[in-house]
Amino acid sequence: MFRDGRQQRRWTAIGLLSMFVLLNCPKGAAKLQPIRTDYNAFFEGLIAMSKVSPLNQAFAGFVLNRDLPQANAQLAVAWKNAMGDHETLTPEVADEEFKWQMRTWVRIYYLFATGHTEAPNRLSSENTKRIEELFWNYAVAKSRVERADVKNRWFIQGSENHDIMDLGNAYLAVQVLAELPDYKVRPLPDGKTPAEHVTAWHSYYTEYCAERFRKGLLIEFASPTYGKYFIPELVNLRDFSLDSTVQGNANALLDLIWSDWAIEQLNGIRGGAKARCYQGKYSQGGARDSWYAMGRLLLKTDGWKDPSPFGHPIMGNGLVLATTGYTLPTVVKELATHPKARGEYAYVSRRPGRMTHIDPQPDHGGQSCWYHFADEDSRLLRYSWCTPDHILGSYTLDPALREDYQIYPAEPGRAEAHYAAITTQNLWQGLIFETGPDARIFPQTLGDPDKGHPEHSTTYVQQVSVQHENVFLTQANRNYPPLTAMRVYFGPGMKARLVEVNGWYILEEGNSYVGVRVFDLNDGEIAGKATWDDDNFLRTADPFAPVALVTGRKNQFPTRADFERYLATHRWVIEEGILTYLFHDKAGTESTLRLNTQEATVPRRNGVAVDFSPEKYYDSPFFHESEDRKSVRLEFGGESHTMTVD
Repeated sequence: MFRDGRQQRRWTAIGLLSMFVLLNCPKGAAKLQPIRTDYNAFFEGLIAMSKVSPLNQAFAGFVLNRDLPQANAQLAVAWKNAMGDHETLTPEVADEEFKWQMRTWVRIYYLFATGHTEAPNRLSSENTKRIEELFWNYAVAKSRVERADVKNRWFIQGSENHDIMDLGNAYLAVQVLAELPDYKVRPLPDGKTPAEHVTAWHSYYTEYCAERFRKGLLIEFASPTYGKYFIPELVNLRDFSLDSTVQGNANALLDLIWSDWAIEQLNGIRGGAKARCYQGKYSQGGARDSWYAMGRLLLKTDGWKDPSPFGHPIMGNGLVLATTGYTLPTVVKELATHPKARGEYAYVSRRPGRMTHIDPQPDHGGQSCWYHFADEDSRLLRYSWCTPDHILGSYTLDPALREDYQIYPAEPGRAEAHYAAITTQNLWQGLIFETGPDARIFPQTLGDPDKGHPEHSTTYVQQVSVQHENVFLTQANRNYPPLTAMRVYFGPGMKARLVEVNGWYILEEGNSYVGVRVFDLNDGEIAGKATWDDDNFLRTADPFAPVALVTGRKNQFPTRADFERYLATHRWVIEEGILTYLFHDKAGTESTLRLNTQEATVPRRNGVAVDFSPEKYYDSPFFHESEDRKSVRLEFGGESHTMTVD
């Protein structure tokens, strides 16, 4: 039975599972509801697009219950396209050719195979058998009971999005196989039956979701690229797991992820530090961020009916979000859409980062890199200063640690001294404005050219930074040798509007001001030298010259002259390689930020080294965490919502 009414309400809300799930859901689950129709306009647009994959077009046809023979024919074409030159489906083919599409094949089966209370047998028997064969081969390639041991919940094969694509889809595949006469008695490669795999994955994903809820959310945090691959997999787990605890924990994790997003975005554009934010279009443009498109769908804000981001067969995230029973809690919607009511505040959050040893090391699924994350002392902290007009956000790392791409059984102490490469790859930090998705300023370091895009760099642990409220300091990390340059990016048209005053580059943008300063390490009294690479990038002459960003709002500084006078009150000194920066914070208290520009030491805020294990992991005016971190209450505008994991 359900432990409380929360689980029953969740099942009532889902309303999207196939008869397979209806017949096998936990005792006490509410009767399933019809497929939702409030996203029909989205699917009408998708099916009419000139550039849409047969897979996605078939999905739209099934949802709209339109010309089902044609929808099934399109799915057969999608199958042929995925198979390519392969004549026979094998575990290797399932892995190599179907993996990036699996979220959609899984969802088609669970929604439209066997029958639904309101949508019986939309999937043909031929396509049903194909997908069942795919599930078997995918499970053979990916599912191992030993890998599903809960002690491996922080072990990641490949990357976070690869890991959940590999294992989450394998879990949902074996759930089906465990009930099919042709498959349920077949042993998988480890000798275990599908039912035994299901039991193991139930336990694994219960802990997987709970641990991320309690210990800092996503590894590829706020990534513009990889959010679109992680979120739909988590939604599928929430919708289709037959275990009520997995359902509940996945739902709570989704709530917290989207609450975290809502707190530090403006008009759907995410602010704050981001992992795996590649140089070029993803760093420079907010509308290219996949969280923007997903948030727009869930909130149904302007443009939500536009299906153009979801035409490619691997872009199943929109299809998932437009057919799930998951909805954003009311308070999350209010928080996301009322930035003026949110006011000014700091949001400090702990994220996974540092690795730790694990013995024995589990199978890594044939991936070229693998990681095991420390669930405590992650050595990675995000800091965002959020206002209705702009968001200034940064990360702080321990510069003494480097990045690594795997853990080594013969070197048990090595993992503790390294961050996982995927967490520290192409970290983004800087300033966004509410004036538009491309209105932003951010520091960027250069290093080894990216293999696929030689005009850009792929860098790791690249900057040492510290922030307090509206003041942010950063420097290229001397402990990362490939770094060759520090630049500051200014959004389109900003260079022409910059005013240089006493060593500050000052910009007025909407209702905000920002001052950008380059420091001279040899003489703190003068500004560091910098030259323009083009209309956007300002390059520091010294690649290790520290940079400051200081923001202000017109409600406090009505004119640029007022903001200039404010900047004139800031003081700094560089002695023996240590930059000490002094200013008064919002409360009028004198504050200090300190960077050791020569040695790999943790930055200091108000005389104290940045604390990587704070009492609160999600510290904002709106979050209230329980002592055991299993519950977080979100409060805003008279509304509240409590998220809890078991």
